Amino acid sequence: MRRREALLGGLAGAAAIALGRRAEARSTEPVEIVVPLGVGIAAERAAPGEALRPVVDDPFLAAQLQSMNEVFAPFRIRFVETAARHALPEASARLETRVDRDALAASMVAGVANVFFVRSLRDVDTPALHRMGVCWRKLSNLAKRYVIVAASAQPTTTAHELGHFLGNGHTFVKNNLMSYQRDGGLVTLDAAQGQRSRITAERLFATKELERPK
Repeated sequence: MRRREALLGGLAGAAAIALGRRAEARSTEPVEIVVPLGVGIAAERAAPGEALRPVVDDPFLAAQLQSMNEVFAPFRIRFVETAARHALPEASARLETRVDRDALAASMVAGVANVFFVRSLRDVDTPALHRMGVCWRKLSNLAKRYVIVAASAQPTTTAHELGHFLGNGHTFVKNNLMSYQRDGGLVTLDAAQGQRSRITAERLFATKELERPK
């Protein structure tokens, strides 16, 4: 009888240790960080007199959101639209100059990472070229920071620019989100980039540039 009780006690103790270890593992998992997004979409007319139409459609936007959440998911970072989508001024459809980019600051929504979708985005340093996206600061007020994405963008373009927004620079590592080099493989961030993104997001919440979703 005593042997049976000792055996049962040992099993119970082992189970308690296992449960404790599982609880400890769960407690060390990083808390999910939800980054609030605000989306502005430019519109244009196919011909004079016709109605304005958004420069990107819902499937395009869904692909951008899906890609950013897939890449940042291993680091417990999730992007959620918390502000209603809004239309940008008609003049914002095609951005040619720094002044054009700066003008988007007037369309910013407070407390979110602002992402503006436009038809085209000329490279202001090499005007013969166009860009798919940029993380931009208004030149006269560097505190105003936002992402601009062209309708020609790849599915990971918005994620790349939000990577800049969260403190990451470029790299030459193939298939890294912050690299321009791709071979069709899985696009990822490394551990240091993921940690930097988390630290930057928390700083942005602390400074009230971002407000935590309720």
